[in-house]
Amino acid sequence: MSNVKHPQCKLRTVAKSAKARLSKCAYDKDELSAPRFATPQQRDIYSKLVKLNRSGEIVSNPIAQFGDQDKLLSLAHEERQRYVLTLCADYIAMKNFIEQSGKNTG
Repeated sequence: MSNVKHPQCKLRTVAKSAKARLSKCAYDKDELSAPRFATPQQRDIYSKLVKLNRSGEIVSNPIAQFGDQDKLLSLAHEERQRYVLTLCADYIAMKNFIEQSGKNTG
C-alpha cells in the first residue's frame, strides 16, 4: 500500500534515509542509536558529542561548544540563565546516554 496522500510523512522520510544508508553501506551505529526521547536540541548535542568522541576531543566547556553564542548575547539575564540551564541539562542527559550505551555494549 503506497502513501500517496502523505508523500512527506515522517515514516517515509526515515525509510528513505535508511535505504540510502543501506545502498551506500554507511552503517553508522552511533547515530542510529540516538535516543527516542531526545528533543531536537538534544539530538544536535548528541550528534556533536558522537563526532567529538570519534575524533578523540574532550568537551571542556559545553556551553561554549554547544550553545549558540549569538543567542546568548541577545537574551536578557533571566532568559540567558534559563537557556544555559536547559543546555546543561541536555548535555548531561546525552552524555549519560552515551556512557550508558557504551557500558552496555562493552
